[in-house]
Amino acid sequence: MLKKLIKTKYLRLLFFYTLFCFSFIFIRNIVENNFKYNFLIWNLFLGFLPFLIAIIIQQFEKQINNLLLIIGSAMWLLFYPNSPYIITNLIHIQASSTSVLYDTLLIFSFSMLSLFFGFYSLKLLQTVLIKKISKNITYIILFVSLLLSSFGIYLGRILRLNSWDVFVKPLKVFSTVFEHLFPITKNPETYTIIILFSLIQLFLLFLMKDIDEV
Repeated sequence: MLKKLIKTKYLRLLFFYTLFCFSFIFIRNIVENNFKYNFLIWNLFLGFLPFLIAIIIQQFEKQINNLLLIIGSAMWLLFYPNSPYIITNLIHIQASSTSVLYDTLLIFSFSMLSLFFGFYSLKLLQTVLIKKISKNITYIILFVSLLLSSFGIYLGRILRLNSWDVFVKPLKVFSTVFEHLFPITKNPETYTIIILFSLIQLFLLFLMKDIDEV
């Protein structure tokens, strides 16, 4: 059984919201007679992965040692940027399309679901890390994770790199990262995107943090 932290009610809502999103895109495919936005399904799957990884870590927290926790957390961080990344798919909306409003709501729905998966995964990981280390160090780690995830979003959207490129193209990823971070004056837009995405995630997390206590 899943631990108490993972509330059954919330999981049920996520399940029905997922069904809603799949129904949403299925209807569009039929009405518009094309599969233009089916890539959202793959994006959502990638956004779901950090949630799955966090659940595994949280469920076996007593059995895993520090080394496994570090490896699991690194895997979580590698895939976490996929959760908020899906928001950037809003650039695909064509204002001239007759279904522009429907398409906007479609992408927005998938984006929010992916974001919820990501934030829930962050909450699960935070709970485990606080038990293993300390609250202050955990907050520092998570803040740095948000910064890194924002850079990951930039790498994915602007430079078209994928999470698995770290394994299949490590040298390319390293050189690309170095090139777009240093010197700072060369690519100010990189740091602007990182800061903006980090602030957006922080604000949303703070807004959602105690919402169930209102």
